[in-house]
Amino acid sequence: MTMGSDVPVGSVVLRKGSVRPIHAGHPWIFSRAVAHVIGEPAAGDPVWVVDPKERVLGWGVYSPESKLRVRMWGRDTSTETARLGDTLVQRIESAYERRKSFGYPSESQTAYRLVNAEGDRIPGLMVDVLGDAVAARYGSVALWQRKESVAKALQKVLGIDRIVQLVDHQVADAEGLYGIEHVAGDPDAESCMAEFRDQGLLFSGDLMNAQKTGHYTDQAENRALVRSLSGGKKVLDLCTHTGGFALNASKGGAEFVLGVDSSGPAIKKAETNAKNNKCSNVKFVNEDLVRCAQTQTADPFDLVILDPPKLVKRRNHLDQGLHKYRALNSAALNVVRDGGMFMSFSCSGLVDTDTFLRNVSAAAEKSGRALHIHQILHAGPDHPFMAQAPETNYLKGVLATVTSR
Repeated sequence: MTMGSDVPVGSVVLRKGSVRPIHAGHPWIFSRAVAHVIGEPAAGDPVWVVDPKERVLGWGVYSPESKLRVRMWGRDTSTETARLGDTLVQRIESAYERRKSFGYPSESQTAYRLVNAEGDRIPGLMVDVLGDAVAARYGSVALWQRKESVAKALQKVLGIDRIVQLVDHQVADAEGLYGIEHVAGDPDAESCMAEFRDQGLLFSGDLMNAQKTGHYTDQAENRALVRSLSGGKKVLDLCTHTGGFALNASKGGAEFVLGVDSSGPAIKKAETNAKNNKCSNVKFVNEDLVRCAQTQTADPFDLVILDPPKLVKRRNHLDQGLHKYRALNSAALNVVRDGGMFMSFSCSGLVDTDTFLRNVSAAAEKSGRALHIHQILHAGPDHPFMAQAPETNYLKGVLATVTSR
């Protein structure tokens, strides 16, 4: 896949009525907002974004095969500053400086998000630092074309050579984003093992053969909260993945921890992580979480954590996804003892916080329980989001005490 122009080569003209969100700072232009295109920009090329009178509003990158037709990159109106390559490097450097100001990395936290797409004004790119390796996940054809430049910039600011280049398969077809996942500078490598610390716990994994970037860095702060709440408690971690919440509960002094996941490979990794961290009071089970919860109702838990995968991937899947969330939350609530605590999450950006809370409330009503909400939870400071695009604040959760109605 060849790299196109570095400066805008055409113009995308917006329809009347579609200008206001862009003026307000929203970073996405969908196909229905486009009146027509001036010139012949190719996939990944920078383009000017103009109003119906062809006045320049700014610039972005063009994806002709995607419903998300343009991702905005800036408000510049001159090719002197609207240069994708230079802007990309500058924003990676700025993202690193922001992380340093929040204390990343530290001795106990060598896993963190360095680039959070729109939150760092680098739309279509997620970068996680995982100890002595980096996982870069691309959801933009423009940035995949420039992956070598991304790798060089990451190597320069981090001093880390092992950069794993990954494709976001959820958007690959829509973006026309095709290519072989690889380690930068080592295209024949079939794996990339990394060791890293999250809340002081040691984790390891193969970044070339893992879910997303290999570790869910967005839950680090919430795992620390679980650790602080787990002393003397019986804890259930549903959708445990590689054991992040479960191991923190163990280190927090839990009496017993059960981790459940439907993925056999994930459970094996969780068991390895438990062994490496000397967590002997944790048991992991490869099972469907609803079936598992049904077998536990006679012996409820003091703290239950539910962190399911993304269930709403497209807007037309919203109702179906919310139905699944309600079913999972209802099953989980059935195994919380009266007066126990419940922590539930959604990582679907299309489910806003208010919708999420209504959905969890509906699940509680179905289970005959009442929720006393103590905290609304989000990702940590290494996951900034755009105020103008609340969809980019994708992770939301709730911490509640559960009682009978």
